[in-house]
Amino acid sequence: MKTRLAAITLFSAAAVSGAALAEAWVFGPAFKDGWKPEFTLAAVGGVMDADHAGSDLYAGVEFSLNCPWFQPPKGVIRQQFNIGTYDDNGLEITSYEMNPNYFMTLSPNLTLGIGPGIGYARASYKDGPTEGLWSVQASANLNYRSGPLFLGAGARYQDTQDDTLAPGVKGADNWLINAKAGINF
Repeated sequence: MKTRLAAITLFSAAAVSGAALAEAWVFGPAFKDGWKPEFTLAAVGGVMDADHAGSDLYAGVEFSLNCPWFQPPKGVIRQQFNIGTYDDNGLEITSYEMNPNYFMTLSPNLTLGIGPGIGYARASYKDGPTEGLWSVQASANLNYRSGPLFLGAGARYQDTQDDTLAPGVKGADNWLINAKAGINF
């Protein structure tokens, strides 16, 4: 699994850096005239499949904006902040994530994004203690924006620290497939 995460992260970095080699990046776009944060707030629902448990419902929220620190010559980097929960077969996870994705425009209202992320998951298994697990993620998202309407779909793999949650249960690595609906501000 960690090999897959490394491959996805490497692919994401290569895709972004390929565009970067062609033209110059803008550093600190939030401090320049014309920058728009394009805030979005969305409800997120989906199915998470976690190690040591199974597939079950995931619910959360996502807040995103155009990156205030870096702007590639083509496309846009959007900072996505996610909070979500999952509970199945005694495994409970609450995940806090920051997933900056590089988005390419497919049509005027449709974008495709890929990128890495970092996070922190609070996880417990059955009657065991609740552990704080640092994590890394790799994600892909397809987003539709039209005026205030935001719709999206995504997939994300999260690799957590291998702290012991119970005898024989280490970490809370998981896959997430989700749908999003929200408001663009």
